[in-house]
Amino acid sequence: MTGTTGMVHAGVLYSTPAQLADQLSLRVGTALAAGEPVVAVLDAANRSALVDALGADAAAVEFQDPARVHSVPAFTVAVRWARLTRRVETPGVRTTVIGQHVPDLPGCDPGYWARLDAALNVTLHGLPITMLCPCPIRGELVAQARSTHPTLLADGHSAPSASYRDPADVVAEYPPPPPPDLGPPTAELDFRSPELPAVRHLVASVSTQAGLATERIADFVLAVNEIASNSVEHGAGTGRLRLWIWATGVTCEVFDTGRMTVPFPGMVAPAPSGERGRGLWLASELSDVLQAWSDEGGTVVRLFVER
Repeated sequence: MTGTTGMVHAGVLYSTPAQLADQLSLRVGTALAAGEPVVAVLDAANRSALVDALGADAAAVEFQDPARVHSVPAFTVAVRWARLTRRVETPGVRTTVIGQHVPDLPGCDPGYWARLDAALNVTLHGLPITMLCPCPIRGELVAQARSTHPTLLADGHSAPSASYRDPADVVAEYPPPPPPDLGPPTAELDFRSPELPAVRHLVASVSTQAGLATERIADFVLAVNEIASNSVEHGAGTGRLRLWIWATGVTCEVFDTGRMTVPFPGMVAPAPSGERGRGLWLASELSDVLQAWSDEGGTVVRLFVER
């Protein structure tokens, strides 16, 4: 698929590791011969089969551990692949990512893979990336793959999926699980517009206490300020800020009683002429994880920044 323009997002249906390797090796070899980066996120059996099929070329592939890649929410994984693609600055060079659907991976709820693929269709749109998603041939998994991938590869043949669905419809069917209880916060503050400076000060103070680097603190303060300002300007006019310190970083939560109807919050940069959505996108870019939940009871946005 080297030489095409824009995103290619294909589900790769397979029965055995050897069959999968046969389907992937030619495409990977072509990309490597063109000097293009290839990243593979595969379980041990499929990785071994692909390495055997590629031979010496396997050394040029960046293999990543599925458990590590998918230790964050599905939307965050999609955003990270988009960022990886945007960092490749050479004109005409595509990124190839092999992202296996790993059934029963710890921490991934039943709708995880559907949300991930829907998000990839949004975040990668127009980018020079080939995203190949190996999916084992199981009844429910195949049906899901057909609905979330514009293209399907099977037995070496590529064809458009006749069952492809709009990404927003997919996420409506497989919404993220509700926000987990994080326990008593390290600090909290109710705020309105006049308290926004106090919001920024509290975030900076807790982040300093947590040992974040100075530049990370500045990014985090700006990210939280964008979300809190949204609560004041576009939400209920008031909100609640809560912060937690962990061994790995800091979580900030902003809650308000307004309703947000954005299906993919912070995942795509708004149009230059538009004003709405800029705050969520900027907050996502400045943090390591952004999650949002919204229903009749209000909207919760959580940001996480690593140490």
